[in-house]
Amino acid sequence: MYADPRHIRSKRVNLSLNDDEMRAIEAISALNKQQPSAFLRELIFDALNSQHGINSGLSAPEMRAFHS
Repeated sequence: MYADPRHIRSKRVNLSLNDDEMRAIEAISALNKQQPSAFLRELIFDALNSQHGINSGLSAPEMRAFHS
């Protein structure tokens, strides 16, 4: 299925949000035509890259296109 097995996403992170936070995430992700989990993943990697110079070799839009 994947040319490179490292691309398989099998690691999970549990994040607890209150009602207001979840509604905000759902609204913003809907505006971006994304599922909340995909939106949060992109947001996390954008923040990591901008704050710490971490570069995975793929920008957020490329990650989205690559894994669609």
